[in-house]
Amino acid sequence: MTDSTQHAQLDFLPADRLFAPEQDMWVRLDADGLATIGATHLVVAHGQFMLFTPRPAGTAVDRDRSLGVMETAKTAVAVHAPLSCEVIEVNAAVIADVTSIERDPYGNGWMFRVRPTALDDERADLLDADAYACWLAPRLASRQDAPVDPEDDVGFDPSRGY
Repeated sequence: MTDSTQHAQLDFLPADRLFAPEQDMWVRLDADGLATIGATHLVVAHGQFMLFTPRPAGTAVDRDRSLGVMETAKTAVAVHAPLSCEVIEVNAAVIADVTSIERDPYGNGWMFRVRPTALDDERADLLDADAYACWLAPRLASRQDAPVDPEDDVGFDPSRGY
């Protein structure tokens, strides 16, 4: 698969988001000075989530530290903060139905509203949609070339990228 074909498959990435590729998280900087945070479409690589346990509103979290935990039948996955922040709100709908993160990661599946606390210093570590697509393309290509182990029940769906 060529880079241009790979990029075409990533056209769904919202242009109004910044991406933290190492954490598989996105950030939307909102007009009110807050930010909305969610998991990218790649979260499905971990399997079908059954439970989301976030840190409560009022919690201060440093970049790359845990904002909470998502659990599958087989594992728990830490949700790493894409930027230092204070949690203002947690999406109650996602707590009630964690599968909305998988179904609509860039819409109703948002996870947190936060107040960034070090955005000036950390913004350079976040990628816009085009830069994220370029970062992601070679990683997706290597995953698509890898054989799928039928014994590994992680919800692998090559059409979703991971």
